[in-house]
Amino acid sequence: MQTSGVIMAGGRSSRMKFNKAFAQVGGKPVIQIIIEKLKPVFQEIIIISNEPQLFTSFGLPIYQDIYPYLGPVGGIHSALVNASYDQMFILGCDMPFINMQLVDYMLSKISNYDSVVPEIDSYLQPLAAVYNRTCLPVFTECLEHDKLKLTLIFSELNALVLKEDELQKFGSVREMFFNVNDPDALVQAQKIAGRLL
Repeated sequence: MQTSGVIMAGGRSSRMKFNKAFAQVGGKPVIQIIIEKLKPVFQEIIIISNEPQLFTSFGLPIYQDIYPYLGPVGGIHSALVNASYDQMFILGCDMPFINMQLVDYMLSKISNYDSVVPEIDSYLQPLAAVYNRTCLPVFTECLEHDKLKLTLIFSELNALVLKEDELQKFGSVREMFFNVNDPDALVQAQKIAGRLL
């Protein structure tokens, strides 16, 4: 199965003094760690960002939101439109500890669903999920009608939700889905990196 790896780098890092994709963890920018993890698995890697000039040095295709500045819904929509392959894994640019065996497992489940999405503490994780291009009409309709809450969008999809008992077979759920999105998290990420990177 040919698949795309998508890095969502469109968010404004309001809690950081700089773009969180470039937070240094274990001596590397978070986005570089993610690219290195995705490369062996996916036939293509693309970046979704409304600041494409920040990411040209990585030599990857970069796409902006078609419906700009409407948050993650707009970013996922752009990925669904622009990815070369119908199945794709979408990951936020601040999640360097994602377990690639888990990603493989999620990809193996996608053929019968619109999406395969983890759930932690009763919250879906749509920026660490697998999507099928069959989702596109739902995302387009939601953007056109200003329905921007991702959890509501998932209620309209045929989604397979992976619960924590299934996720923890692949490692610590807290660490795999850890977001490096503020200065305190960056300190914590350095400790995790010593074990996982």
